[in-house]
Amino acid sequence: MKLSWQNTRVWLKRPLDPSVPVVARRFGVRLLIVSLFAALPLSHGWGFATMFVALTGFNALTCLFTAQLLREKLNTGALNHYDEALGMAALCLIGRLFI
Repeated sequence: MKLSWQNTRVWLKRPLDPSVPVVARRFGVRLLIVSLFAALPLSHGWGFATMFVALTGFNALTCLFTAQLLREKLNTGALNHYDEALGMAALCLIGRLFI
């Protein structure tokens, strides 16, 4: 099957699942809170990057725990806590590579 420009435009105009803006906003708020806590000048002396990696890893675990508590399905078209956990885990692993 040949992909034409018109088919691509139709695919891009498909409506998103209603959960996408909600989960994207929730992910952004979580990331902002994690960044604010990582930037706090505490006496442990870890620094922003190390603290950010630790907090995103912990946040990934809490997202997985929340998804289990809410009994969300893993393979749905809608975004859920599993997708947030995947995003946080990816940030944590990328941070671990560069620290």
